[in-house]
Amino acid sequence: MKGTISVVLRYGALLGIFLIAAETTKRSYINNSDSLDFYMGLFALLFLILGGFVTYRMRANLVPPHQQRPAPPSLKKPDGFSEREADVLLYLCHGYPNSEIAEQLGISQNTVKTHLKNIYIKLGVTNRTQAAAEAKLLNIL
Repeated sequence: MKGTISVVLRYGALLGIFLIAAETTKRSYINNSDSLDFYMGLFALLFLILGGFVTYRMRANLVPPHQQRPAPPSLKKPDGFSEREADVLLYLCHGYPNSEIAEQLGISQNTVKTHLKNIYIKLGVTNRTQAAAEAKLLNIL
């Protein structure tokens, strides 16, 4: 938050400097209003390019969402579950979608779906929410 305020303040100060320069230019060099429109359009284009550059730089520094999530805590392996099923169940209970579970575990999304189907059968549930609730009730997590 503090970094964003700093960028906004710097950007606003730069805009102020450009407006002062435009007013000075208007008083010194511009004789008709058509020239003023041209210069203001030029300043607008400059700020559009500068804004795009600043946005690009700020977005380049962001970490992708799948890397922002902390790794879930360890899980005691419940009886009747394979090690991979236990891992998938752990990620499922922490709200990860299938694509992120697959990426984190280095398996395909179809493999995740197969593990989820086996987990649902072993827990006697029909969906993700029920599986997470049942795992918490059984103190698997």
